[in-house]
Amino acid sequence: MKIPKMARTIAGRLIRSTPILRRHILFSTDYRQLAGADAARAAATSSHGWLAARTVKRQERAYKNLIQEAKRGEPRIDLRVAAEAIVSTGIISPSLLDVGCGSGYYSEILATLVPGGVHYTGTDYSDAMIDRARAHYPSSTFGVADATRLPYPEGAFDIVFNGVSLMHIVDYPAAIREAARVAARYCIFHSVPVFDDDQPTTFLQKYAYGAPVVEAVFGRRELLDRCSEAGLQLVREWPSIPYDVSAVTGHRSSTKTYLLSAG
Repeated sequence: MKIPKMARTIAGRLIRSTPILRRHILFSTDYRQLAGADAARAAATSSHGWLAARTVKRQERAYKNLIQEAKRGEPRIDLRVAAEAIVSTGIISPSLLDVGCGSGYYSEILATLVPGGVHYTGTDYSDAMIDRARAHYPSSTFGVADATRLPYPEGAFDIVFNGVSLMHIVDYPAAIREAARVAARYCIFHSVPVFDDDQPTTFLQKYAYGAPVVEAVFGRRELLDRCSEAGLQLVREWPSIPYDVSAVTGHRSSTKTYLLSAG
């Protein structure tokens, strides 16, 4: 049954005006700016948002329709860009490490959108995420690991793909160095929030899928400097999914996907 427009409008206003409802129904809400990396580190340590089993379930539900749309040949821009970045490396069926893989949804997305697919391995620091990924995608390889201390040798994968998790890592320079270390040929930092006017990197706290999490909006120059220091060279960048948090930071932002050479 189709819900009348007025009822949808009233329901939307009710959800947005009620903290417990908007935090548990909307994907991202209740942003606030943090006072630097130390505050972000303290907030990340106390929240454990990505470790909760209910966060896993909500994230999985959010991507279910996106995966179906991709299979129908209608991928959302960020999913299309992820596949395009991998194809742009020119490597046929590359070995790929997905850092911060969550519930493993990119294993299905890349199998759908990348011709020839990839030899996929996923890793995440959340046991709950990896448990769900293993249950849902038993033919793929998953492991629990910290992005700043990856348990793989140098050059273990053709491509290290960080799909929307770099923004949630307070010690992101260490995560960049580790990605560069285990990448034989390329790193892809996907859908990274950056300021349009290249403000300094800023940390925020928000609710994602009903759980409190920390994220960064990066200064583009600073981010690419950290990549360069890790031995990575920018090859190409793409605009990705819209993401403007200027209402909180005072500066417009968007997301970019960066393809960088590790060799």
